[in-house]
Amino acid sequence: MKKWHLLLALLFVWSTQMFSQPLDLKASFNLATMNYTGPDSTKPYLNDKGARSVWYAGDLDGDGKKEVVATDYTQGGRVHLFEFSFTGTLELVWSSPTRPGFYNSGSTPRWVRTGDMDGDGMKEIIFPLSNGTADFQIQIWEYTGTNNDFGTEPAFTLANDYFVAQTVGKFRTNREVASVYDFDGDGSTELIMSNRDHSVYILGVFGTFPGFASWTLEGGDPAVVPINSKTFVAGSHWHSVPADINGDGKKEIINHHWMSWGTWGILARGADSYSYPDTSIDNFYYQYTLGTPGDAVAYMGVQPVDVDGDGNDEIAGILYIGASPDDYALTLLNWNTTDTGLYVFYSTKFGMLGHANTLSGLPASSFWGIGAADLNGNGKTEILLGGGNGFNVVAVEYKGTGSVLDSNSYTHTVVYEGKKPYDWGFYNIYDSLGVIDTVEVESPFISKMSAPFDSDNDGALEFAASYQSVYDSVTIKNYSYIADSSKFVLTATTKQKNMNQLTVRVLEATLTGLKEKQITFVTPDDYKLEQNYPNPFNPSTSIRFSLPLEKQISITIYDVLGNKVKTLIDNEVRAKGSYELTWDGTSSSGAKVASGTYVAEMKFGNFAKSVKMSLLK
Repeated sequence: MKKWHLLLALLFVWSTQMFSQPLDLKASFNLATMNYTGPDSTKPYLNDKGARSVWYAGDLDGDGKKEVVATDYTQGGRVHLFEFSFTGTLELVWSSPTRPGFYNSGSTPRWVRTGDMDGDGMKEIIFPLSNGTADFQIQIWEYTGTNNDFGTEPAFTLANDYFVAQTVGKFRTNREVASVYDFDGDGSTELIMSNRDHSVYILGVFGTFPGFASWTLEGGDPAVVPINSKTFVAGSHWHSVPADINGDGKKEIINHHWMSWGTWGILARGADSYSYPDTSIDNFYYQYTLGTPGDAVAYMGVQPVDVDGDGNDEIAGILYIGASPDDYALTLLNWNTTDTGLYVFYSTKFGMLGHANTLSGLPASSFWGIGAADLNGNGKTEILLGGGNGFNVVAVEYKGTGSVLDSNSYTHTVVYEGKKPYDWGFYNIYDSLGVIDTVEVESPFISKMSAPFDSDNDGALEFAASYQSVYDSVTIKNYSYIADSSKFVLTATTKQKNMNQLTVRVLEATLTGLKEKQITFVTPDDYKLEQNYPNPFNPSTSIRFSLPLEKQISITIYDVLGNKVKTLIDNEVRAKGSYELTWDGTSSSGAKVASGTYVAEMKFGNFAKSVKMSLLK
């Protein structure tokens, strides 16, 4: 168990010490020695480049403790559930299993959400998986009723081609974002995700699981809504979000497409009932950057945010456009109380609030992650932008006067620079006749941000941020200047193990910005079950174990065939600390057992550890 300045740091690296020696003293490190060697569910993020997404899950199992879920590309693609078990403590409590044979996940899951798709009151964890680059399925893992347990098999899945017979294209399982929300207010959450035919489908579940359940098209069925077709809009569907754009207390569905910032809406009319626009009416769809070079999309998704506190949501997004000076600019869409949500998409609803270099104060800046929170508690929600070193989080806040679509109506502040000293993936060291110049390349950057929460109920908002471009080693390239040829020549390449591999941080609001929250991070490796002593033994042996925090545990003796021999501790709550107990070589009935090999297993939550013991007579 360790004190971490950042949370969810790469779990197989158990040191938070930042390497501080001069670069020319860093030892060579062979990256290949850290490659994946086999399944190990207690070590997420092994040989990975960061966590693509993080999600605030609330309290999924109803035990009064808040949780976050983070994605993991490795071992076929997984997610991991972390719980604020005690004040100042975050514990890994459940992981989806590895997928043997599918170690290439195609960089999925890229998103994770939580909800109650079948409306039975048992919360679920929902995420996509791919097989390499091929679309595969959505998996739903439902709470089993046992503390923090979501099972070892998904409760329900959605194959990417589930609705092909209804002339619906395949669903894309490698896109960045999706929404799980009760769009129609019927008590069950629905799913909207990207589809390869560019249309927008609202997916629901009929029945409950485990048991008899099936997927249904609550909205967008081509037989019912013929305008929801491949020719409806240009560009791939990217993200749909619930937002109250007119302040009437009801959420509209705002759809965002990859093509010139294409946007349009759907209205929920009641249980499983939705209104799609009539394409013969003007302003049902608008491409806000049409004519600008390059594509335009909010790559990490759009963010509903009420910047001026008037009760109607604006839609913020970071302009990922490629070949344009407006790349990574912050944009905003705004409507008013007379806007219905169906025929209100036109140019005057769009504004650009600043370019990345201006908002960060640094040249060559780029933003990816986007979030929203009232960090300073003044009643105005800031748009939060996630970037790299020096500008990890920038808060953009409406001043209170002026048009919300005018950049002059906002302040922008770097509220969190990033962990110092800064992390870099590559160092290029140039020796020009004794003059050393070091160029740092590729810092970790924030890809996603969770909704705000307060894990310790102290009134200060927190949120989790996932980081990408996190390397397991730092690459150092040395160049020497050759005067005769007037150029630099690469003389050495070494790799140093990155001792500060952060994947997700939890950041907390203060009066002056954000700070990394100091939290003790507990993983299964912090639970210790030592080899019994003596071993071999006769007639008895001691078993020592230690717990990083108060926990309900069991310690059981099995024979080599898996038969239970004796239970030494049966689901008892033990305080944090070290313990020792004795097994006298008897079974649960008190009979002496035969010579042979036995296994002592310590089970704690959804994880277990074991040691082999030899009894010799």
